[in-house]
Amino acid sequence: MLRFLKGVVGGASGTGLKDLPYNIGDPYPSAWGSWTHHRGTSSKDDDGSPVSIFSFSASNAQDAHLAAARNGVKRLRTVRHPNILSFLHSTEVESVEGSSSRITIYIVTEPVMPLSEKIKELGLEGTQRDEYYAWGLNQIAKAVSFLNNDCKLVHGNVCLASVVVTPTLDWKLHAFDVLSEFDGNNGNATGPMLVIQVSGSEQLMEVSCCSYIRLILYYIPKFSKLSSICE
Repeated sequence: MLRFLKGVVGGASGTGLKDLPYNIGDPYPSAWGSWTHHRGTSSKDDDGSPVSIFSFSASNAQDAHLAAARNGVKRLRTVRHPNILSFLHSTEVESVEGSSSRITIYIVTEPVMPLSEKIKELGLEGTQRDEYYAWGLNQIAKAVSFLNNDCKLVHGNVCLASVVVTPTLDWKLHAFDVLSEFDGNNGNATGPMLVIQVSGSEQLMEVSCCSYIRLILYYIPKFSKLSSICE
């Protein structure tokens, strides 16, 4: 059963609309971080055009994750590139139940599917699989290069969960919660360098663009033959 989303729009979308004319459907099994990735449709189109709707909820207005989620909305709305997920709309809703309140952020984007789910669905093997992975990784490398070299921004969390796939099988980068400006005053950060946060460690380390993309390879199931594309 689809539910119609209505809520007062926060500063994220900047449109001033009071209603968000999209229907939210079933969630995918996986999504990045604390977000939930839903299938959705537009209620303003007669044909119910498909969209994706990402939601994030927090009960504490001072929650650092909430601040990061708001940053993700702002960044996705302003950064445009063919290999970055296309933003359509956003809204922030505060609901009150008794003495407690809950803040929920919704982001509406072009229709996409989590990469992990698409890999399972396609079931590719052999050369066909390897060629598709190489093509997709090339698209993510272009997105990372654009952020780092053109926008002087650091994504901070490129991984399997931060990649989604369009109906035409294009890979798109998203999950901009920790996207931030590159520190140009760092003397060690020269050339096409990126900064990432390694799982299990609070330290940041700088790696080359190709090494950065290798982190995705590590998480892609049964990927074994194409590490040479980054050499």
